[in-house]
Amino acid sequence: MMVASACRSASQRAMLASLRSTGERAAATAVGSIRSASTSSGVRMARSVGTVCAVPATVAFGANAYAAARCDAAAAVTPPLVQPPPPVMETASQSAKKNTFAKLKSKRWWRRLIRAAKRAGYILLISSPLIVAVPAMWLFGDRWPELEDKVWDYLAHIIEKSGPTFIKLAQWAATREDLFPVKVTAKFARLQDRNNPHSWEETEAAIVANLGADWRKKLTAVTEKPIGSGCIAQVHEAEYVVPATGKSTKVAVKVLHPGVLELVEADMDLLKWFVSSLEVIPRVKYLSLGPLVDEFRALLTEQLDMNTEALNLKKLREDFQGHKHVFFPEPFYSTSDILIEQFIDGIPIRTFMTRDTKEKHTEAETDQRLKLSKIGMDAVFSMVFMNNFVHADLHPGNLLVTTAPGEDRPQIAILDAGMAVQLEPTNHVKLLGILMAFVKSEGYKAGKLMCDGQTNLSTEAVHLFCKDIEELVKESHNTTFFDKFGSYVTDICGMACSHRVKLNEQFVTMAMAIKVLEGIALNLNPELELCNEAIPVLLKAQLKSAMPGFYKR
Repeated sequence: MMVASACRSASQRAMLASLRSTGERAAATAVGSIRSASTSSGVRMARSVGTVCAVPATVAFGANAYAAARCDAAAAVTPPLVQPPPPVMETASQSAKKNTFAKLKSKRWWRRLIRAAKRAGYILLISSPLIVAVPAMWLFGDRWPELEDKVWDYLAHIIEKSGPTFIKLAQWAATREDLFPVKVTAKFARLQDRNNPHSWEETEAAIVANLGADWRKKLTAVTEKPIGSGCIAQVHEAEYVVPATGKSTKVAVKVLHPGVLELVEADMDLLKWFVSSLEVIPRVKYLSLGPLVDEFRALLTEQLDMNTEALNLKKLREDFQGHKHVFFPEPFYSTSDILIEQFIDGIPIRTFMTRDTKEKHTEAETDQRLKLSKIGMDAVFSMVFMNNFVHADLHPGNLLVTTAPGEDRPQIAILDAGMAVQLEPTNHVKLLGILMAFVKSEGYKAGKLMCDGQTNLSTEAVHLFCKDIEELVKESHNTTFFDKFGSYVTDICGMACSHRVKLNEQFVTMAMAIKVLEGIALNLNPELELCNEAIPVLLKAQLKSAMPGFYKR
C-alpha cells in the first residue's frame, strides 16, 4: 500500500506528466522527419532517415503507454498469481523493480561503464560491414537487386544478435509498412517469434529455482526443444497438474532468457549516453529525451517480470469473458522468471496475410481473411473504447488463429500480454470525445481537446493547430475518420511537430494500438470499411461511460 500512496503523490504525478509530454514531442518529431523525407530520387535515403527516426518514436510511444498506466498499476494492489509462496501485498510493478534492476543499479558506476563499453564495442563490431554495404546498396541496388536483399538480411541478423532492446524496436518497425519498405518489414517480421533460444540446461535450472527440485511432479512431458523463442523469453510445451483440480492439462512454459536483465541495462545505459551526446543539437534538446530513456528502461523492466504478464492476462480474460471470437490464454502459475499458461494450438495470423497484392486466393481463403480482419478490429476497438485496458504489443507474432471447439467458427487467440495500458477515467472520456469529434467532422473541437491541459502553449499556437486540423477534416470530407485513420494520425503528428503542440498522450498511445491492428486487418481485407466497425462501438462506449460504475469494473 505504501507504493500506491507514493504513486499518488504530487511529485510523482509531476514527473509522469513531464515524461508524457516529452514522449509526445519525440513521437511528433519522428513522424514529421519521416514525412519530410524525399520520395523521388532519394527514396533509399528517405528510408534510412525513417529507420533512424523510428528509435525516438518507439521510445516515445512506449514511454507514453508506461507513464499513463504506471500509477494505476501500482495503486491497484492485486495479489500476484504465484503459488507458493503465498502472495505478499505486492504488485507486479513492485516485484519487477525489486527483482530485476534493483540489483543491477547497485553496481558501481565504473563497472556499468565497462559493461556498456564492451556492449558498444560488440555492436559496432558486428555492424561494421554495413559501413561498406549500405553505400554499395544505394549506388548499385538497381543493377544488383539481390544486394539490397542481402543487406536487409544482415541487418536483421545484427538486430537478432544485439539482444532484446533492439529486437523490441524492430518488432515495432515490422508492423509499420507505412513508414518502412516492405523488404525491411518482411525481414524484421521473423524476429517476432523466431529468435535464438537458450539451452535446455539453462531452462531446467530456471524451473528448478522456481518450482523446486521435485518440479517433475508438477510438470510432465516437457519438450526440451522450445516451440518458440522471443527476445525476452522462450516457450516449452508441457503437461501441468493444476492444483485446484488435480487434473493434468497441456500448457506453455515461458522461461526468461538468462542474462537478459544485464543486456537491457547495458543497452539502456548506451541509449542514455547516446541521447545525452545528441542533446547538444537544439532540435533534439527540445525533445528532452534523457528522462524519456529512464521511463523506457522502466517499461522494459515491467516486461521482464512474468508476474506482470500473468496479471494482464487475468484482466484481459475478464474483459473478454464470453466473447465468441477473441480469447486469451489462462495463466496457471507465475514467478518473476517463469509463466505457466494455457497452451494454444493455432496458426499464426501472418500465414493468412500477404505482401503481394497480385496473390490469388480461393473463395474459402478470402472468406476466412474477411472474418479475421473484422474480428481483429472488433478486438482492438473493444479494448480501447469499451474496456479501457489495451494489449500494447499487438504485432502479428502474438496473434494465433484457431477454430472454436465443435464449431466452424474462427477465433483469434492473443498472446504475450506483458505490456498493457489502462487510462485514468477522465482521460478515457477525453479520448472518446476526441475520436467522436473527428467522426462528426468537428476538426477544430478535436484539436482543442488534444491541446486541453497544456499550460506552456500560446493561444496562437493552439489556434493555428486547431485550424490545421479543421482544414484536414474539410479536405477529407468524402471519407470518415476511421476510413483514413492511418494517414490522419501521420498528418496530425506532423502538424503537432510544426506548431510545437504536445499531443494528448492518450490519443497517441491508443492511436498506435488501433493503427497496428489496422495494418493487419487491411492486409487481410483491403476493402474493409473501418468506419462501419468503429462507430457503433464508439457510440456505445460514449453512452456507457456516462453511466455510474462504468469505470469501477
